[in-house]
Amino acid sequence: MRIVDLRSDTVTKPSPDMWECIRGMDNSMLGDDVISEDPTVNALEEKAAQITGKESALLVTSGTQGNLVSLLSQTNPGDRILLEELSHIYTNEVGGVARIGGLLISTYISDNGTPLVKKIAEMINDKDDIHRPPTTLIGIENTHNFHGGAIIEPDAIKEIQTFVLENNLKLHLDGARIFNAAVALDIPVTQITQYVDSVMFCLSKGLSCPVGSIVVGSKDFIQKARKYRKMLGGGMRQAGIIAAFGLVALEDKWIKRLGEDHKNAKRLAEGLRGYDLSMNIFPTDTNILIIELSGKFHILKIINALNKEGILAYNISKEKIRFVTHYGITEEDIDYSIEKIGEILKKHL
Repeated sequence: MRIVDLRSDTVTKPSPDMWECIRGMDNSMLGDDVISEDPTVNALEEKAAQITGKESALLVTSGTQGNLVSLLSQTNPGDRILLEELSHIYTNEVGGVARIGGLLISTYISDNGTPLVKKIAEMINDKDDIHRPPTTLIGIENTHNFHGGAIIEPDAIKEIQTFVLENNLKLHLDGARIFNAAVALDIPVTQITQYVDSVMFCLSKGLSCPVGSIVVGSKDFIQKARKYRKMLGGGMRQAGIIAAFGLVALEDKWIKRLGEDHKNAKRLAEGLRGYDLSMNIFPTDTNILIIELSGKFHILKIINALNKEGILAYNISKEKIRFVTHYGITEEDIDYSIEKIGEILKKHL
């Protein structure tokens, strides 16, 4: 049976070019990264900083760890931070910023992931008010996972940056899929990252590395983040064996390959629209497609039926199913998926 795994782009496997790079390694390319002596890690961090237009970078074990060290490095316990109501940091990172960072979280509504500055302005606490915790940081997510891979345009980020600067705040970008945004907009990623203080992006999603994420920002920020990474158990030793995959992933041709995933997601969306079923198909900016179902149904039965046909997907709520395209998914896989998803939805809706 054909298996089409559309659960997430975290299920990607390394490319042949990545494996070839690993085969060419020897011990001269490894060192102790905790004391910044791994040459391959150092090369990856330099490349990541350069490509995002930031002063410095840090290899971390995961996106969750990257977001956490970013927030810890720019706040103090007891501070209040603002996160979008469906943001990954708020909904899917185990409350680490509260449990470990001692931060209070307030959530803001958005326009499909894009912050509404006027709404956020109403939420900022007066730092001189002795009764309220100071608001010190705003988080945004680009692309936005649970808004269907939605893109926040650079102009919108510039607007929130202006507000942040006027109010002496920090702006953190959860850019797990930031290169998807840049490729979809056909712009250098620096046109997005230039407006924020810190960025986390994942190597292990669409870029197809087996493990790892990167945090970028100023030198002072990264120095703090490195210490928090150690505190959280993320100080790896001969991590060059991991970083080597990332060096290939950040090559221009591999970043541009993300456009194939976007085409496949749009192909899937158009195919499902052709069935004219009772469902809302979210706009498909990048590589994530969310369908919202209506009527009386049991979503787990639909997921199980899809699984039996080899279509793997996640139900992200009681009404929504998410499909994510990625490296390894072909047009033929998409056409097979359209057929099987349509058959199953017709039975259940």
